[in-house]
Amino acid sequence: MDKTNETIAAIATPPGAGGIAVVRLSGSQSKNIVAKLFRSLVEPDLWKPRTAYFGRIFDPDSKGDIDEVLVTWFKAPKSFTAEDIIEISSHGGVYVTSRILQLVLHHGARLAEPGEFTKRAFLNGRLDLSQAEAVSDLINACSEKSLQIALSQLRGNLSQSVNEIYQELVEVLSQVETAIDFPEEGLEFEVRKQLIDKVQKVGDKLDSLIRSFDQGKIFREGARIALTGKPNVGKSSLLNTLLKEDRAIVTSIPGTTRDSLEERIRIKDIHACITDTAGFRSNPDAIEQEGINRAREVLENADLVLAVFDGSNSLDDNDELVMKEVGTLPKITLINKSDLESGLDQTQFPEAFSKSTILKVSAKDQSGIEELFDEIYKKVVSDKAVAGESNIIVRERHRDQLRRAFESLKIVCDTLGNNLSEEFIAVDINSALDCLGTIIGKTFQEDLLHQIFNDFCIGK
Repeated sequence: MDKTNETIAAIATPPGAGGIAVVRLSGSQSKNIVAKLFRSLVEPDLWKPRTAYFGRIFDPDSKGDIDEVLVTWFKAPKSFTAEDIIEISSHGGVYVTSRILQLVLHHGARLAEPGEFTKRAFLNGRLDLSQAEAVSDLINACSEKSLQIALSQLRGNLSQSVNEIYQELVEVLSQVETAIDFPEEGLEFEVRKQLIDKVQKVGDKLDSLIRSFDQGKIFREGARIALTGKPNVGKSSLLNTLLKEDRAIVTSIPGTTRDSLEERIRIKDIHACITDTAGFRSNPDAIEQEGINRAREVLENADLVLAVFDGSNSLDDNDELVMKEVGTLPKITLINKSDLESGLDQTQFPEAFSKSTILKVSAKDQSGIEELFDEIYKKVVSDKAVAGESNIIVRERHRDQLRRAFESLKIVCDTLGNNLSEEFIAVDINSALDCLGTIIGKTFQEDLLHQIFNDFCIGK
């Protein structure tokens, strides 16, 4: 059964007590349904679009009033879903909004599925698929950067870039298909060289978008930062200092931290997930060894490592173990306990550490902490991202489809260069076009739509 013809309804505001709550309907019967439940000085036939009307929602069966409300009608196609939409703004509260929703459902609406309002906006051509996904990213934005990226995508900036690439490939494909239709002519050598150049330029654009994902994921989900070092160098104290609260247990006993402790912090306009790991040391007991194993997993998945060393003592075998574990990972070298007399010789650091950023900090008196925040931001946010110079993709789905398109174009270039049949070229160009079309919704499968919109809240 085609559900898109049904009128849907849901509570569009978070549950709980509040100043107002909104019950939203979308579909051709929205106005007729609400007209049965709404008493106002203005008859529904006289309503003007985008105008709020004051009145009362009542139960036609009991004739009893439910609440005083404002009703606003958004006439198709000039609405979010491109269908008739009614929004009932009532007093906030679990019971009153539930009663209004039940009345609406009883009189002909169906409860909306997760993300169904936005899904209808896509299906009705109001948004393309990447813009629809941006709605979810906008709602879940956790920083200024993630907010701006979501807004940019919602405005269609990513769609425009992908569409431009799509059209460039369509032009290439048309030349190839002409050669297929007129095999006696085929693609001349010079034409093949020109097409290789065009396809390579398109590939460069795809590669730029693909490379932006690492940065985009940080903006969307937050940077993953690992605190590591040998036992008793002050990792937990540093975590508490960064969080500005006593979150980790701190004692003078080495090995107090035996498991990874994860917390979120805000650094300027991004979020970061910082993990305090168990200390690395030789000959650990069984529990410590498990903590060390988990610390290794954290390091492998980190965007940045904060390698902590005790500035009041010289480097020892456990410090060397830490440096071996961290290796060439992106890092900031922290010499902690700078409030004490120095006992660490920095010339002992291997090249991978001596050439990294080295900061002296003190968890005790908080010296160097602001510089640390600045340096973390520089490490995880690129200069181009700060300047807003390029489109940034934030979803793995987009990255994976762009990669597939890029690989198809590499094959196209090889096929063109080796003077192989135009039919082979067309197949791979069409494969790339399908991948790009999946990003913006030119081509899609119902399973993909279900997967995307099922992550939305009901009411959006």
